Amino acid sequence: MNTIAVVGAGIVGLAVARSLAGRGHRVQLFDPGPPGEGTSFGNAGLIANYATSPMASIDTLRQLPGELCRRDASLSVDPRYLARLAGFGPRFLKAATPSRFARHKSDLVALIQDAVKAQHALLESLEAPDLYADTGCLQLARQGDPLAATLEASARAKRADGVACEALTAQEVRDLEPAIHPADLVGGLYFPETRHLKDSLAVSRALWQRLKGEGVVQHGARIRGLVPLAAGGWRLICEDGENGENGENGKNGKPREYQADQVVLCAGIANDALLKSLGVSLPVVSERGYHVRLETPLSLSRPVGWLARHFYATPMHGGVRLAGTTEFTAPDRAADERRWERLKGWGEALFGRPLSLAERWMGVRHSTPDGLPVVGQVTGREGLFVAYGHGHLGLTQSAHTGELIAAMIHGEALPDYVASLSPARF
Repeated sequence: MNTIAVVGAGIVGLAVARSLAGRGHRVQLFDPGPPGEGTSFGNAGLIANYATSPMASIDTLRQLPGELCRRDASLSVDPRYLARLAGFGPRFLKAATPSRFARHKSDLVALIQDAVKAQHALLESLEAPDLYADTGCLQLARQGDPLAATLEASARAKRADGVACEALTAQEVRDLEPAIHPADLVGGLYFPETRHLKDSLAVSRALWQRLKGEGVVQHGARIRGLVPLAAGGWRLICEDGENGENGENGKNGKPREYQADQVVLCAGIANDALLKSLGVSLPVVSERGYHVRLETPLSLSRPVGWLARHFYATPMHGGVRLAGTTEFTAPDRAADERRWERLKGWGEALFGRPLSLAERWMGVRHSTPDGLPVVGQVTGREGLFVAYGHGHLGLTQSAHTGELIAAMIHGEALPDYVASLSPARF
């Protein structure tokens, strides 16, 4: 029985731990915080079966200049972060070329189909149906939105990708969600098979309780170094002073060390520093997202996306959550309070009424230039695997990522698209 260290206790790390523990491995989970309380807490809660088109595309490049110049832009690039984007930008442009986009889209369609099945199975295994809902989701189009002129064509394109999708009139949208303000409403896309979470943190906590029952142990430690062992395996070096569940300080004030046969890095953007210490650099960048939870009560049955503003309104336990926006900046910079205000303002336009806020949150996503995650063994580093770069789709792809990592460790046959997820592609 191998000992496998999983670094990071977000939804991806938890799902990887689940798959490995299910194969009989001894799993050690490392994270200085409680499971699920990082970026995994702040998503829009969607199992995004509709997300079959990579962001890197000709359409995105056409829209990018106008979006960046908007005073209330949902997308921003911090000039102080441009040096870090130097390896990302050219690869994004290359990924947007028609031939590469077509290849990446084909891979993403297959990946999403497998990922949604796996994520549904994970949720159902928790035996807590109150934590999710199968009410579908809506994407709205208002006058002037790019989607407004392409509703029927967009619905056909999604159906061609194997996704159930209907183009709706403005009245049909209102029939489904009467709380939506009718002003300038043109219609929308309805995805009847989309599932969403009612409480993303509760899902992570429920999964963690299952893992503890299966013998998975969490060390409340931040890993600051990885050292390959001559005889095989890895040494993990922690920061001084472990904390959290099963926390344990090193002797004589020295950093605590652990050993494992294999290591899986699921720590999001924090993976970059660990890889850099080994001389490995991948073009995965910090893409921060924001959410607000409304204090104002609203009657909403399903997530409603306003894609022209790049956010979703999702009904959750405790109130409606408005989640979205994209901010390319250093992960440790202070939050931009204007983004919370924009979410609030867009929500007021969406629902046609003043809104008050109960909660504000910001977290760091980790994104790749081609829109596909990085899942696989690091080239030249036997027994070291990465599972990150999921962008906006970490929740959707987490369970399947765990399955893929377990299959790789066991040397099993993998889907063809896995070659496109390998770190070696960069």
